[in-house]
Amino acid sequence: MIKVCMFDMGGVLVRNFLVAPKLLAFLGRSETSFSELPDSFRQALRAHSKGEIEELELWDIYEKTTGSCVLKHEGSLLGKFFEPTVDIPTQDILCELKQKGYRVICGTNVNDSHYTIHHQLHQYDIFDHVYASHLLHSAKPEGAFFQSILESEQLEPDQLFFTDDMPANIESARTQGLEAYLYTDAIALQAQLEKLKILR
Repeated sequence: MIKVCMFDMGGVLVRNFLVAPKLLAFLGRSETSFSELPDSFRQALRAHSKGEIEELELWDIYEKTTGSCVLKHEGSLLGKFFEPTVDIPTQDILCELKQKGYRVICGTNVNDSHYTIHHQLHQYDIFDHVYASHLLHSAKPEGAFFQSILESEQLEPDQLFFTDDMPANIESARTQGLEAYLYTDAIALQAQLEKLKILR
């Protein structure tokens, strides 16, 4: 029986969350995605999202692996172009779940600057708790990410519903025993929740 519903953030509750196109252009690069950069930088990005390295170290690695210089700047470069907006139909589903008495939590891969901005925009306010990768020191699709949340929530795997827009994260969650659903849009999510009799 489902007791808690967990949602991803970027691509589920919020849109306009990708910073790479504008940030890479700002850095004078032709790439539009971080996936096009050297593997060592991508690994550093993941380490940063797990709270293992600070952003300054991330940009040091960027300079070493790309041979490019990062211009002096104030504040977080990763946060410079981060302007997430809430998907209202999905937010309405979260509100309905809370009205039905479900505990609603967030399980998100995020870095410190984006986490701060989400808080400043009150985009986490709807959640009963936010489990952030940089604070858990583990990130989806790692099994440890889901296990730490299950332990914190004191749940059995089949008591937790989870939705995410990344297939790898859903596959991993299912291997951990969660009721996991690949998010596409609010209409399909509503139908899935009704099918599971979480909503009627």
